[in-house]
Amino acid sequence: MTTAGLLALIAVVLPCWYAYKRCVSHGRVEINHVATFSFGFLFYWITPLVVRICVAKVNFPMASLWSSLFRARLIGPYALSCIALYICFAVGDSLGLHWFRNPLPRPSPRVPRLVLSFVTIAGCLLLVYTAFVFRAALSRNASPTDLAAQAARGAVTSCVILLGIVCIIWTIDRPELSWRRRLGSSYFLAFIAGSLIMLWLGSRLYVASFLVMFAIYQTSFRRRFRLSMVAGGAFALALFFGAIGMWREEGDLSGALFNVAEEPMLNSLSLVHHLRYNGISWLNNPTQLERDFLNLAPSLLFPNKYAVLKKPKVFQPLGGLNSFVSFDLNFGMIGSALFLFLWPIPFRYLKSRLSATLYATIYVMCSGWLAFTFFRDAFSISLVKAILQDSIVLPLLIVAFGSLLRVSCSRSRIEGVGGDLQAETV
Repeated sequence: MTTAGLLALIAVVLPCWYAYKRCVSHGRVEINHVATFSFGFLFYWITPLVVRICVAKVNFPMASLWSSLFRARLIGPYALSCIALYICFAVGDSLGLHWFRNPLPRPSPRVPRLVLSFVTIAGCLLLVYTAFVFRAALSRNASPTDLAAQAARGAVTSCVILLGIVCIIWTIDRPELSWRRRLGSSYFLAFIAGSLIMLWLGSRLYVASFLVMFAIYQTSFRRRFRLSMVAGGAFALALFFGAIGMWREEGDLSGALFNVAEEPMLNSLSLVHHLRYNGISWLNNPTQLERDFLNLAPSLLFPNKYAVLKKPKVFQPLGGLNSFVSFDLNFGMIGSALFLFLWPIPFRYLKSRLSATLYATIYVMCSGWLAFTFFRDAFSISLVKAILQDSIVLPLLIVAFGSLLRVSCSRSRIEGVGGDLQAETV
């Protein structure tokens, strides 16, 4: 075996071993942040490496182009970097598990249905209004150069994600309900309708991420899945979303699995271009990440956001940006190692407090984004929008709104009882 082949083997076996150790017990799987991070790591970072090493034995349309772009001298440094960064993640996760081993049984009050209903109605109205305002841009196929279409799809996606947050909170707060009753509720029906719109627009990975989130909930709160069930379910979902992709491209549905296999290869065009012309840095300042926080501005209120938002000066022919490039541009190898060492520790903290609705919602959503968005989108989308805004800020606001309503109702009830007692005394 060659050195490159040995490095690729280590890069595959290491995350598989660690994920199995942290996620599988007695043949049953818990889908958690380790599982989703390891999947994204293998799918988006390691798949291009393995294909490059085995390119002579793999027959795919871009074989010669891939060999010329991903030169042999780049294989070793990239493979060693990936292995080192995953080791940092595994060490940080192990320390977090040690520090927050004992869960804290502090259940929080349920978020009132009135709040969830209000947010759902607001989300539906926003979705209808957004679709009407951006109807011309939504009718066009998505393109990296069509900023109006990107803004339109981003606004619709934000509305559907808001509906999804309500469904996750509703699900976590009421574990006694069956999935049949959940799926038949008004919250889920609104979210399912929004998800169908997203599939029609081509945002299939967002829908896939929410399915992963509900799988995380199921295995963390109810019961784990059998390993064979996880493998079968993953294959069925890959076939389904591949068929959606071929339908959007008006291609042959028989190429559904190939459409899924194309995803990490096309996304890594930015990766091989960066490796070839820029190399791997040791240390960088996160100046680009600071600019990315402009993406917190709502697209509906700031439709020109994508024109103002400064994108990183990298090769992005299809719009996606491999996260290895983002890590290298913002942190370099040393900074990325520190980031990924610290990254899993908050997840372990959240996991030790799953009895609280807010912590559980944040954990489920942040873990769900690790499978796809975290690895295939720029930090302005993955860290700023999906994780910070959609998974932390919005659930915090909804839960806080519920707490304020509960406190107000309690005070009104107490004042009402006090008034009755005074009337009786008089």
